[in-house]
Amino acid sequence: MTTQRPRAVTVLRWFGLVLLAVIAVFFVARAVVEIATTDPARPESYEQDWGGPHYLGVVAVHAGPGLLILLSTALWLRRLTHQRKTHRSKE
Repeated sequence: MTTQRPRAVTVLRWFGLVLLAVIAVFFVARAVVEIATTDPARPESYEQDWGGPHYLGVVAVHAGPGLLILLSTALWLRRLTHQRKTHRSKE
């Protein structure tokens, strides 16, 4: 006997996943833009930003979430591929 999820639950789950993906892309893009456009040699360009007046603080606040998303995605993909390889070798 199989139980199926109600269609509304499936739709809400997909909506949530798409929303999380959009937010993740925003944070990664924000990290790339922040690192590419902030000049560490010119403190006046970032000293009033969140995390300022130090460059590392600004990078941590503005690029940190995107870098964490990239790291966690890489670890998740590594774990997923490792599980698939292990599962295939047992067959």
